Amino acid sequence: MKNGQFLSAALTPSRDIDTLRMLSPLLWQCGSLLLNLVSGIGVVLANKLAFTAARFTFPTALTAIHYACCYLLLLCVAAVKPLHSEEHVFDRQMIATTSVWALHNALSNLSLSRNSVGLYQISKIMVSPLIVTIEFAIYGRLPHKKLILPLIGACLGVALATVSDISFETRGALTALASACASSVLKVLQQDVLQRREWSSLELMRRTWGPQLLLLLVSIPLLDSHAARLPYYELTPSRLGILLLSAAASFALNVSSLYAIQLTSAMALVLLGQGKTAMTLLGGYLFFDGQPNARQLCGSALALTSIGTYGYLSTVLSREKKHQSTSIAAPAESEEELLEKERG
Repeated sequence: MKNGQFLSAALTPSRDIDTLRMLSPLLWQCGSLLLNLVSGIGVVLANKLAFTAARFTFPTALTAIHYACCYLLLLCVAAVKPLHSEEHVFDRQMIATTSVWALHNALSNLSLSRNSVGLYQISKIMVSPLIVTIEFAIYGRLPHKKLILPLIGACLGVALATVSDISFETRGALTALASACASSVLKVLQQDVLQRREWSSLELMRRTWGPQLLLLLVSIPLLDSHAARLPYYELTPSRLGILLLSAAASFALNVSSLYAIQLTSAMALVLLGQGKTAMTLLGGYLFFDGQPNARQLCGSALALTSIGTYGYLSTVLSREKKHQSTSIAAPAESEEELLEKERG
């Protein structure tokens, strides 16, 4: 009888609900990171199609097309579901976020078109230490000592797995450095805005993408070397379809990136992006006819192991922090209740 009572108590709906509540944040985090992984691969492939199959050799103009299509979609969503707060909040932080966001996307496509794969990957690896530096300089935050070794292992592993051909050219190297700096600053700003103001990803995009689009349109003649040929571009139905596909992939990537930053952290999102190439290399070797060398295989294994360790330790440390804050708050509540009882 006691065993039966124990089993029935263990399977009560309240316990199931509590279990689901504990698991739901983790499931949302995993889902957002998975969506970001898929959309990140999709946007790279779609942009490559736009540059090659559609022969659209205007990186900044392509970014502007992404923003124009996505902003129209955001306006349609806003007509159906208005913002939580309609007052126009556009302070210095929002101006900085908007400017850096527009500059980052333009520089990223420009760096991809100007640099070799090796130098482009090095610029992506630089984002992790830059985020640590920026967060310490602005907020005085440093990673937990348990996370430092996985961070170093992830950067080293990605470097071993991806960096091979490095053709150095001054203009391309400066573009890659500027892109890495803009990406780092943007991730930190987005995390701060989303978590402090408690906005959704769509809300932040609605408030910033209009000004970003204007900045990008102004930047086209400055950043696209062949901008004078843009009015003479031959737009066919198939090319239009490729450009719209690229815009759709970009929208999914931006939404999933912001949502993942809000639920996790800027560093977690950057590490996920760095692990994409390592996963591709290992997947090609295990399931297809890929022929990576020993250095690439070891680097991929090191990167994925380090990123997994970082994710696990971050989750454990986050739970410990929440548990400590709850245990500190509990005595305060009980003391208040006792005082109220004494007064009553």
